[in-house]
Amino acid sequence: MRYFLQLTGILIIASLFTHTVNAQERAISETELHDKISAFWLGQLVGNYYGLPFENRYIEEPVPFLVDRIYTFEDDEVIDLNRKDWRGYIPVFMDAVEGAFADDDTDIEFITLHAVEKYGLDITYSEITEMWKKHINRRIWVANYTARSLMDKGFVAPETGRKKNNGNWFQIDPQLVNEIWSAFYPGMTEKAGQRALWGARITNDDWGTHPTIAYGVMISAAFFEKDVEKLVQMAIEAVPNEGPFAEGIRDVVKWHKEDDDWRKTRKKIHDKYYRYKKGSYEAPVSVVSSLNNGLCGILAILYGEGDFMKTVGIAVSAGYDCDNQAATCAGLIGVLQGTKCLPPDLVESFNNQYVCFTRDEVQVATPLSEIKERIAAISKRAILDNGGRMELDQGDVPSIDGKTITSEFEGIAYTFVFGEDYEAEVSGGDLDPETYAEFNQEGERLRVEFGEKKLEGFYDGDRLRITGEVEGDIWEDIYGEIVYIVNCDF
Repeated sequence: MRYFLQLTGILIIASLFTHTVNAQERAISETELHDKISAFWLGQLVGNYYGLPFENRYIEEPVPFLVDRIYTFEDDEVIDLNRKDWRGYIPVFMDAVEGAFADDDTDIEFITLHAVEKYGLDITYSEITEMWKKHINRRIWVANYTARSLMDKGFVAPETGRKKNNGNWFQIDPQLVNEIWSAFYPGMTEKAGQRALWGARITNDDWGTHPTIAYGVMISAAFFEKDVEKLVQMAIEAVPNEGPFAEGIRDVVKWHKEDDDWRKTRKKIHDKYYRYKKGSYEAPVSVVSSLNNGLCGILAILYGEGDFMKTVGIAVSAGYDCDNQAATCAGLIGVLQGTKCLPPDLVESFNNQYVCFTRDEVQVATPLSEIKERIAAISKRAILDNGGRMELDQGDVPSIDGKTITSEFEGIAYTFVFGEDYEAEVSGGDLDPETYAEFNQEGERLRVEFGEKKLEGFYDGDRLRITGEVEGDIWEDIYGEIVYIVNCDF
């Protein structure tokens, strides 16, 4: 057979993809993986931009309405907004840079992406310290700023995050700069949580790292788990069972069950956790604390019920440093729901460009699609390196061998008698009766060659629908969608 060697090569390659999914293994198509990663990054941008106009404006009370768009300096003056700086001019700013612009909710993750591409997923503290010193030199605040200043004095992470060195060890910073580890480890929540904690220790210590673990686990799990209450329970189980955040996340779950009004639960968070005291211990008080902000993110996830706009709206309207938890929660729901959940007009206005003017020695304008591809390349490597594999989904249909089927193409009814060994007979039109043909079935796709005709169609187990002609050899490519089987830990 002239096609034997070609077919043998195809079968050898295809055999690499033929496995059974086991109990803790979960399947995700390459298309869906890419879509969720895209929604993760785009979601963070959306949440960031929704929250910035309200950043640190509402502390004692939440925003009196549910934020559902980007507010600007032109909105009603009775609304307390950051209208006197760039945060009140976000659409203008986007128009000026012709794309989505960087802020600390994404630009430090952008450097982490560069760092992992350079050093690998097992990057060390000395290597990440080197990357921070090279690329992160401005537009940083509180714990990030302190850690970066310590690096200039010769400190190397995690010493830069320890309580004795970094007085901002409890602030929100690591929650908003380490979510990318979850995208690197989809469905591998233990790995995602461990590496998120590793990243958190660059700037934070003690319970100041706990929200980062929680969100790291939830975003990783959201690639496969759509129940937000289950995601929060997974976070509870991952966070050390000590400290105010561990206590607070359990309180928020309880209060959510007791009352369907998120504003009442937000008041309880503020009353107990903004100035947290227990026995002789008093937590540091800050509008940008990881404690009250981290708990408001949990509030938004639970009361948002998996809906993107509702979750982001609550995350912003809950107040405090609200652009940060809005970005984190939006990235999570983006993973959970995919790009279909994002506001299309806003995403279109991003112009497929991420403009990073805030970090040194990196490309200023990078296509958002490229960022997605780069994250996905690392994710795929992590899947394969941690017990996962690839399969090829060709459709679940029976063999066409032994079937006689008539199908029309360009007004001609062809009758095919499919035999064994990829050989068939075909009649119809001007063909001689029982004209010799060869066919190649790969799942639902069927290709048939007879005379100078090479046709392609799809077989559903009953009917054959011919869709067009084939250019080239009917054996030369492999049909099917790549599916990644992830060795999940839940």
